Amino acid sequence: MLGLGVLLYSFFPGPQHLVHGIYYLLRSLHKEKNTLGHTTLDVDLPKRWGDVWICIVTLLLTLPKPQTDDFVFIPYVVMHTMGYGTPVWLTVIGGALFTVYIIIRPSVLFLCAGALLSRYLTGENRQIGLLLAAITHLLMAFLEPLNFSFLSVCTVLIMAEAKLRLKWEWELVPPIHTVILSGPVYIMNLFVWGWAHRWKYTDKVWKNPDIIFPILNIATGIYLQGTI
Repeated sequence: MLGLGVLLYSFFPGPQHLVHGIYYLLRSLHKEKNTLGHTTLDVDLPKRWGDVWICIVTLLLTLPKPQTDDFVFIPYVVMHTMGYGTPVWLTVIGGALFTVYIIIRPSVLFLCAGALLSRYLTGENRQIGLLLAAITHLLMAFLEPLNFSFLSVCTVLIMAEAKLRLKWEWELVPPIHTVILSGPVYIMNLFVWGWAHRWKYTDKVWKNPDIIFPILNIATGIYLQGTI
């Protein structure tokens, strides 16, 4: 849904932070109770602080000009950062294209960081987290132009709700901008189908030190961007 929202946003851009802030503020008014399911008893469960920092995730995912191409590199970054075994061709070819993509569009790093942090949203203390997210986005709204239409508001609302229900199962919306870079990686992702399922249930596995590859990609991309 987030990918679909980003695709629609390229046709109907609007004030993301303002709409997000108002929407999250209204969502925070709905009190969600963390109880056991499939029981006749209303049992309160102890709460942690899992979603208090949801504002950081939503901010990282709210790029000024979002593109569907950015989502293509999330499987590569997640699998190498979290330590899953990956094919050599994905590491070499995907990493090279990711490095070049960083030079062209460094804001992809915010989206990748947001994707990694979204894994640790637990759904607990969601009400407080939504309130903090609303405040943060409303403050950021002063930095964006106030130019919107009915369709743009609907599009941004889809994106706002999708950011609360992130699963990263598979990005079905193909890249539409820098296809020459993200297109091959989009096709490669077909061969790592199910990566999000493994990530969801096993988390950090430390099978190998592959985290060095995205670190080198990022360092090289930033260095080359400064020299070009």
